[in-house]
Amino acid sequence: MTDQTLMAQLPKYVTTFIGREAEQSTLGSALEVSRFVTLVGPGGVGKTRLVSHLVQRLSKRFPEGVFVADLAGVSDPAEFCARTAAALGMRNSGQVSPALLRDFMQDLEALVVLDSCDSLDSDCLLLLQDLVASGTKSTILATSRRALYVDGGQLVNLSPLSLPVDTTPEVRLSDVLVSESAKLFLARARLVRPGFTVTDSQAAALSRLCHKLDGLPLAIELAAAWTRALSIEQIIERMEGHADFPRAGAGVTDPRHRTLRTLTAGSYELCSDDEKVLWSRLTVFENTFDLPAVEAVCGQPPLTPPDLLDLLASLVDQSVVVADNIGDEVRYRLLRLIRDYGESRLDDSGERQELHNKHLAYYEGSFNRITTAFPGSSERERIERLRLEYPNIVAAINYGLQDPDLTAGSLRMAAGLWFFWFAVGQLSEGRSTLGRVLASANTDAYPREREYALCIHAYLCALQSKLRSAEKLLEQAASSQAITGDALNCALSLQVSAVVEAGHGRVSSARELLDKAIDTYKRAPGPAAEILSMDAIGVAVLLAAFDHDKDRVADLSRTGLDLCDDFEDYMWRGYIEYALAVHDWIQNEATRARELALKVAGYVHDQLLMAHCIELLAWCAQQAGQNARAAILFGGADRLWKFVGGHFSGFHNIGAQREESLGHCRDALGQKAFDLAYAEGFQTDTSDLLLQEAAGQDGSAGPEPDTAVRLTRREKEVAALLGRGLSNREIASELTISPRTAETHVENILAKFGLENRAQMAAAWARLHPDSTGS
Repeated sequence: MTDQTLMAQLPKYVTTFIGREAEQSTLGSALEVSRFVTLVGPGGVGKTRLVSHLVQRLSKRFPEGVFVADLAGVSDPAEFCARTAAALGMRNSGQVSPALLRDFMQDLEALVVLDSCDSLDSDCLLLLQDLVASGTKSTILATSRRALYVDGGQLVNLSPLSLPVDTTPEVRLSDVLVSESAKLFLARARLVRPGFTVTDSQAAALSRLCHKLDGLPLAIELAAAWTRALSIEQIIERMEGHADFPRAGAGVTDPRHRTLRTLTAGSYELCSDDEKVLWSRLTVFENTFDLPAVEAVCGQPPLTPPDLLDLLASLVDQSVVVADNIGDEVRYRLLRLIRDYGESRLDDSGERQELHNKHLAYYEGSFNRITTAFPGSSERERIERLRLEYPNIVAAINYGLQDPDLTAGSLRMAAGLWFFWFAVGQLSEGRSTLGRVLASANTDAYPREREYALCIHAYLCALQSKLRSAEKLLEQAASSQAITGDALNCALSLQVSAVVEAGHGRVSSARELLDKAIDTYKRAPGPAAEILSMDAIGVAVLLAAFDHDKDRVADLSRTGLDLCDDFEDYMWRGYIEYALAVHDWIQNEATRARELALKVAGYVHDQLLMAHCIELLAWCAQQAGQNARAAILFGGADRLWKFVGGHFSGFHNIGAQREESLGHCRDALGQKAFDLAYAEGFQTDTSDLLLQEAAGQDGSAGPEPDTAVRLTRREKEVAALLGRGLSNREIASELTISPRTAETHVENILAKFGLENRAQMAAAWARLHPDSTGS
């Protein structure tokens, strides 16, 4: 078969093909080892486009060519045989029997592409099974929204294009354009608007748009076409107000591709009645969810809990539900357009309220199970579990505010998330959530819970230097104290008042308030008092350090660390040890302060504390005369400060010391050199900054501003295995790469850090991750 014949049978695309390198490799490998391969994915994910691109590269594998049959809408064996026979060029294709088709394909060394096999019935699958089992020399590649299970066949799942990792307002354009979805949008937008560009100020909007479009190539192409008339922000606004947007213009001939809603409706009609019910019920979830959640929320008639796993698996097979392996579990999610369509059918059953009530009950229980255990060695797992469940917890909080009988639970959950917001660095998110919750009139009926939430809100404000806002919130909380008389709330109010006083630079009154708070926590029952007591002790140690009160530092830190030991806590231990590191720095023990700050940064999972640690490392470098290194660390610290709150967050004393250290660093380097080093640090990942700091010998090493270390994802994996003492061959086996590739990675890592041998790299990793070595 000639190339011209091949091209005549394949869809013709005049636009460039973007991304999918890994998928091309996976699909190509599958076609080498299996005679039947199904490429499975949701509508609009680009199955046909990928096949069309790939087979042009693979055509030489198949001496007799590539044949393509469009099976859209085909459901019975007779039509299946007719369409396939016609594609193969058989005479009287409409009369071809299954046996004749099998005999024709028996010795045909070709690739037969069966496109759009969504509607094939069980008899068609038996026919496919017969074709594969008969030993035919042909290789069959099918595309479908549904998994086609044939013995000896292989499934290849096609996921949406990669998305930008960061959707925050501070995201850099360069990071957004790394993703396949952003690359595709930009390329297609330039077809309708030559010279179309995205500015740095539009980076966050582009990132949000890619996420709203779920990385679906068809959705991205439809949206990009509208750049001829709308900005990126306007496209997002239009999508939020119109379920059928983005849509294609009248020139698109394939009705399946004119609107995303039409595409999704086709998938809905392929489902059984029970599958349709579950599809609509799953829309009550936000982001990802797990099987226990589905069983708890969606198991009412006509469905029963024992049926749910089979139904859920079937929806996964039909590309309605996406299954993701996250750690040791599988979590599920719906793409936006699939979720929106299913939600539009939810009111048909009249069970929306019941579902939301069950959703709230489940996630309130889940939240309580996660947070009632005292922080300890499982802190990482607790934070990661909350990170996974957070979108559903917030959805449950928002729903509970609508019902006076449910509002108390919403208040408790919102206020109880405070340590999570610390850990992930989302203080602004916490303030926004609490502000929304406290604005509900229904919260007035629960003075104790409202008082606690007001104090937590004030704490978050104080940490972002919003001192006046914190004071107003504390005044509101005080009005409830006469009613509740709650000891925990009283102690928390004293602690937050101390933080506000420290923010104003009034250390003496802050110390008095903290002493009262710590004493009051002793009289408050429950683990929350012990958690907050450790936090208060950490703040008290920090203030004592700045006050040069060595005895108070020693006494308080001993008490606090003993309490941490009693409860196997690491989160608040980190804050106390950080305060001790600051004390060492104030006592001109920069080397000891640096070692303790690195130790804390190596085991902590709290972004707020991590920002403090990198800030302290900058002070230590400046104090040691390593001003270029200090400037890099100041840039890295400010990147984190911007993430957690927009600017440097700290008490008055810390802010003053920071400005003094920063000023000395700038004066020593000169403005231009300082700016270059600072910018380098601002653009370097936190993990890279810490690893290069740990790789320094006695604090003396550290790259120059134009050579700050940046490890690739694979290099970080290799570095971690180096830290465990693995050889190159063992690293290769662990990562499923060749020994030579492992050796190259090791050499690159050592060169980047300027180290002489792998032992030095292992030591640096171990300094940051003392618990990971030897495991």
